Amino acid sequence: AIVYRDQGNYEEAMQLHLKALEIKKKKNLGEDHSSVANTYNDMAVVYQAQGNNEEAMKLYKKALEINKKNLGEDHSSVADTYNNMAGVFKAQGNYEEA
Repeated sequence: AIVYRDQGNYEEAMQLHLKALEIKKKKNLGEDHSSVANTYNDMAVVYQAQGNNEEAMKLYKKALEINKKNLGEDHSSVADTYNNMAGVFKAQGNYEEA
């Protein structure tokens, strides 16, 4: 999925991310597993690359909530998601929030 995203093939990238998400949920990892959060984060990156900042932010927030709950506020995955969210705010011209 990441290769497709990097090539600009966002539709194919998103399809593979959705497939990964489905597999993770079927494996009884549940909605609140950090692996699911990572997939949400990856999907958000695709939306952000397409300029769909609203959908990107929704998924970043989901990933953030899951990772804070499971990994704690000081984990690097939480910091990465904050950084990605700042990129959305910047793209929207919301520098104060970024």
